[in-house]
Formats: sequence, C-alpha cells, structure tokens
Amino acid sequence: MKGTKLLTVALALLTLLALKAYMDWSLEQPEHLPAPEPAWQPSPLPLTQPLGDDPAGLLLRLNASLQRLRRSVPEADAYWNRQLRGLFRALEGGPANGTRGCGDGTAAAAAIRDFASYPDQHRRFVLHAGCRSFPLLVNQPRKCAGNGTFLLLAIKSVPGNFAARQAVRETWGREGAHGGQPVRTIFLMGAAHGQHQPDLRRLIAAESQAYGDVLVWDFEDTFFNLTLKDFLFLGWARAHCPDARFVLKGDDDVFINTPRVLAYLGALDTRRARALYTGQVMANASPFRQASSKYYIPESFYAGPYPAYAGGGGYIFSGRLAPALFLLAQHVAFYPIDDVYTGLCFQALGVRAEAHPEFQTFDIAEKDRADPCAHRQLLLVHRRSPQQTMQLWQQLRDPQLKC
Repeated sequence: MKGTKLLTVALALLTLLALKAYMDWSLEQPEHLPAPEPAWQPSPLPLTQPLGDDPAGLLLRLNASLQRLRRSVPEADAYWNRQLRGLFRALEGGPANGTRGCGDGTAAAAAIRDFASYPDQHRRFVLHAGCRSFPLLVNQPRKCAGNGTFLLLAIKSVPGNFAARQAVRETWGREGAHGGQPVRTIFLMGAAHGQHQPDLRRLIAAESQAYGDVLVWDFEDTFFNLTLKDFLFLGWARAHCPDARFVLKGDDDVFINTPRVLAYLGALDTRRARALYTGQVMANASPFRQASSKYYIPESFYAGPYPAYAGGGGYIFSGRLAPALFLLAQHVAFYPIDDVYTGLCFQALGVRAEAHPEFQTFDIAEKDRADPCAHRQLLLVHRRSPQQTMQLWQQLRDPQLKC
C-alpha cells in the first residue's frame, strides 16, 4: 500500500515537472502578436505560470489550480463526484479510494447502486471510462511542421462521413496561408471498423494518403467517446502541433466563416489571445434528468450544476493552453458529455468561457438558414449539410453578393 502511494505521488510530480518544463519553454518563445503585455487573467492561471522547483510545492500548486473545481462540485455520493474526490486525494498523497483505472469496469459498476437501470451507452461509459490510452492508427505527424500554424481546425468526424469531410476541404476548411495566417485542418475519428459497422479501413487509408488530414485512433467512435477523442487530440496537439496560435474545435456539419474567424483572431490583443476560450456559452446549466434525452445523466452518476462552457458544436481556444489542458485533464475524471468536460477543465485551469454572439451552435432562425447574408455576419453556425455548405460558401465568395 505504501509503495502504491509513493508511486502515485511520483507520477503526479513527473506530470507537474513536465508541465513546468513546457511552460518555462513557452514563456521564452517570441510572440508574433503586438508587443508583450501582462497576460490576460480574468482569474489566476496557476498552471500556465512557472511552478517553482520545490517538489512539495509542485503538488500544492496543482492542488491550488483545482480549488475552483473542488468548490463547484458538491461533496455528494454520486459516482463521478466520488471519482473526482479520489483523484484529488491521490494528488495529495492520500489513498485514492474509489478511483478506477482501465480494467476496473466491474468494480466501477458495483460502486453504482442502480447501475443495472442505466441505459446501455451509460453502462458502457462507466465500464470503460478509466481507459485513456489507445493506439493511433492513422497519424499526420508533420501536419503543422514548419508552417507556423495560426489556426488549427480540429474537426470531430466519424469514418463514414466522407461527404461532410470533402465539403469542409473544398470550402471553409481549405488549408493555406490566408492573408499570411496559415490554416491547417485535421479530422478526428475513432476506428473505421467494429461490431455492426462496415469496414472502412481501406477507404480511410486512401483518404489519408490523398489528403493527409485524418487522425484515427483505435476506439469505438460513439457520442459518449467524444470526451476521449478530445483528450487524445490534446495529447496529439502537444506532440505534433505545439505552436498553433489558436485551435477551433468543431463538428464536421458546422459552417464556419473562415475569413471572419481569422479577422476576429487577428484583431485580438496579446492578453486575450493568450488565454482565449470562446463560443456560444451555456451558463447556469444542469444535467438533463429525462432518460429520453441524448444528454441524460442519472442522479446517481453526477450531482451538481455544470460550469459555464462553450457548446461543443464549435469553439475556439488559445493553442498555448492545450498542453496545460492535457496534463490537467489527466487528473479530472472523464465525463460523458464532452463540452461539459472541456468546461470543467477550463474552469480548473482558471480560464472563463467567453460568450461570442457570432457562434450559433443551435442554428439561426429557420427563415435565414439559406440566406448567405445572414451567414456573412457569423463566425460559426450548426448545422449544415454538405450540399448547403458548398452552396453557402460559393454565395459568400460571390463578388456580386449584395447584403
């Protein structure tokens, strides 16, 4: 037991030392934005500042960075709340009672009194939520090499959505240096085969060879695995695209006004550009308790409100925060709803969700959905079919368009 405790502390220290090394390095890198100003801090950013060399102090600093999350999550008996408390105790060097790793699914199920009543996807999430390491089957390791990526479009897709990906490539996701601001696009997917699924591996391999823009991990691509997809992407970005100035995470059925997005980001002052998390913000939200809802969360799984978070259809954050988010997320229990989980991690990091009126992840008025002039004043709207995306893009680029 004592050896396990020491190992837990050692792993936490190694995580913090890696984070410190990255932050020390990032603070030494030249900025390509206007002259440096003090970092914009709506609240402290303890994980994005030097952490010091004292090992005991490192643990204290990580614990301090999670205090916001501790205060917002009730000390309830719900399963996820208990998991989070166990992770906190492990960081403090105490017993990680109740926390589950990969392979502990049976014990996890036994810890939930009404587990048998959970819908199938909820049961599967609980059984496998401790698994975070999956092989990367298709990689694009040089996606950001040598191009000084200004905006990385990280688009959530599923293997069968070929038409949606192609529409993105031919419209708002076209790669290039737009006005001196390099844009790169990457599609995030789970396995291209599985139970009751057609085997699309050869088609995906051909797509990767033709376009060099797909990442495929060996996990089942389901709604409740979007949190896992986000986590694995952050690890990939840290390794292969660490210099991206901004990251736009979105679905493959959104429409993005890329020139307007680039103009907005290019106009940000240095302070905001270094700590940005923006989109259509959900504030004062709580879990859906109706079992028929796509977003249903049983009361025995999670108790408490949600943090303010940007809707998962599409949001933007500062690329320099990605490594800190990845390391911090290793100490926050996975949650089934991916955008809520992202909000929890940003809250722990000390970065608030900033509402932007030009993100419309719940669409716009029905009468305006085919109107290019309505889209001209937006950054992002959800959702559009591949055909609608192609048509809107052509209309917006028409020099004869009168609005």
